[in-house]
Amino acid sequence: MRRTIIKACAILIGILCMFYMYKGYVGYQMVKGIVDQPPIVFSVRFKNGDRGTFKYNIKNRKYERISDYIFQELSYSDDYEKIIGVIWEDRFQGLAELDMEDYTLRPIISLKDLNKCVKEVNLKEIEYDGPGVTQLRMPKYYKDGYTFFWGYYSTVICYIREEEGKWNIRILNNTDSTGHNYFLKKEPETLFLETEKPFVENKTETGIIIKKTIDKDDEIVLVDGTDENAFIDMSDDMTKIVYYSEPKIYMYNLETDKNNYISSQYLIWQHMLYLKLSSDGRYLFYTVGDIPFFWSDYYRMNFFIVDTKTGNKVNLNRWEKGDRFYGIDW
Repeated sequence: MRRTIIKACAILIGILCMFYMYKGYVGYQMVKGIVDQPPIVFSVRFKNGDRGTFKYNIKNRKYERISDYIFQELSYSDDYEKIIGVIWEDRFQGLAELDMEDYTLRPIISLKDLNKCVKEVNLKEIEYDGPGVTQLRMPKYYKDGYTFFWGYYSTVICYIREEEGKWNIRILNNTDSTGHNYFLKKEPETLFLETEKPFVENKTETGIIIKKTIDKDDEIVLVDGTDENAFIDMSDDMTKIVYYSEPKIYMYNLETDKNNYISSQYLIWQHMLYLKLSSDGRYLFYTVGDIPFFWSDYYRMNFFIVDTKTGNKVNLNRWEKGDRFYGIDW
């Protein structure tokens, strides 16, 4: 009997070893096949005291600091040559960009000048009370200017552009619900907004996607129970939406009105936090945050990459407990 148990355990251990070796090989091959993609960029304050904005190489899983400023809520430009973010520190508050070739920082507009702009459209000013959580959210490049959420708990989206040394401001969206994420299409000028507010009677799910032709009526694109803590993402051509509905990740095709299953991610005392498609749409980068015990600390972040065609995925990195992330893009 004892020999039988030992033999069964040995077989089980052998099967598990083969499974994890195969899983590791699949992950290695998948990461190896990701070519001509920009690095992941993120801003963080590490537990050990190091801080700033970093780039992460997917293939060798190494990272390096590219700025000692923390670019909060950062995002790439369309050509991936620059990143834009919010600087929320004593030395500067406002929008700034970082050149990805030589890593030089260029302030775009200060909080003081932004407050002057929003007065023109009757929005409340934002006050700076020290480094930490900013109420200036998700700045993005748009046409020949910049867009952003004004206010932490709002869907007020502003568009600013500089003409002959003067900043002009325009409100692209202003509703009374919390906005998680937004995407803008230049022609025709269209806004895709992820919001908590249920726009359909008897529907209580959060994460509703609204398609809005700017200055015209809203149209519901997708109603599904997306995780209220998770951001959605859209393909560069604005024809697909990738989102998480526990425990599955889907890609919704706006042209065919079909949902395609990508992969599963079971969450146990965790939240899905970021979703980002690669520039070619083949791979999906996402992060999962381990919820701290009794919310005594920040999320412990895990980086994942999944192949949208095969569903194969790999855990790139599990960061240290106490590392605080302020913005991520790919």
